[in-house]
Amino acid sequence: MIFDREPGSEVDSPSKDVDAVCEESPGAKLLEPWAARRVKITLNQFSFFAVVAKHSSVTKASAELRVSQPSITQQLKRLEDYHGARLYRRTSKGIEITAAGWLFLHKITPILAQVSELQRGSKFAPQPVRNLLSVGGTFSASAVLLPKLLARLQARHPNTELEFQTSASEHLERLVVKGATDLALINRRPAAKELTCESLGREKLLFFVHANHRLAGQKTLKMSNVLAEPLIIRGGKGISGTTERALKRLQEQGWAVRVGMRCEGPAGIIALVRQKMGVGIAFEDSIKAESDAGEFKVLDVPGLKIEAESFILYLKNRALSPLAREFLDLLRGERARPEKLQQASRCAISARGRGESAIVTRPVAAP
Repeated sequence: MIFDREPGSEVDSPSKDVDAVCEESPGAKLLEPWAARRVKITLNQFSFFAVVAKHSSVTKASAELRVSQPSITQQLKRLEDYHGARLYRRTSKGIEITAAGWLFLHKITPILAQVSELQRGSKFAPQPVRNLLSVGGTFSASAVLLPKLLARLQARHPNTELEFQTSASEHLERLVVKGATDLALINRRPAAKELTCESLGREKLLFFVHANHRLAGQKTLKMSNVLAEPLIIRGGKGISGTTERALKRLQEQGWAVRVGMRCEGPAGIIALVRQKMGVGIAFEDSIKAESDAGEFKVLDVPGLKIEAESFILYLKNRALSPLAREFLDLLRGERARPEKLQQASRCAISARGRGESAIVTRPVAAP
């Protein structure tokens, strides 16, 4: 509860005639004891302390208030500094309120009750907390999987507010760490230790061309036929993705790789393949609509398979909201689908690493 005074106001200086001000407003007499100074403690600090005391846990208080644990700890420290006494202590079992803390809680409880009553009775009362879910995904995850699951969630909860962001894995990881996104789906293992990381499955990268491209009509393709064409891939400054790593391994095996164009995302790859500028490489879901419509032809290249493992990310030390928990269950359900398991069983060889691509090649002599 912070009260600020306008500079130069009638109560800005104790030397002003406070009695004259009080005559103008009967309620002003009640304000006289603190009219010349600023109150440094806040209602938020009272609320944070009361919820921590209720749960004996900063973690559970963070989940109920939807405020980060560091923010709660910082506000409680300021409250203790102002009060001049230890209000709580940390133990192996959680938070223990001190004798001074219980006395303080007894004093602030009526204040919080009065504020709650004012909020219920005032037309200016704050709006209820939004039922909000924020989800992020890579370009491939955002093409089919995440929109499908978000639509399913919204059908269950029509009044839910959803935020959906598509970006690169590195950026999505940072958003989850900052608490700006509840859950994210990326295609590499994260580096941040504060994140929980669950494997969702493996995604295939496909070679594809326009339906009228000369390679589209060939029944038998060799790796050399495809690699002779300019490749259109995701890449560029600051991007080191699955495709780049896979092509580098091909070069190490003696194959000549010709990259014709690098794009920021699959939309650019799709646009260039439409112009028949080369062979595109993108995740399966990213081109599903175009390939199903017959616009693009997926090339079956013997001896070559590129895959990447996808992961679900969320914060370790912040409890997921009921809505986020439900969406996580939907994602886990996708992982358990039979076709996912069958796809995984068809993987001949996996070059396993820290979420990096797996490139599988049968013995085919390089030219």
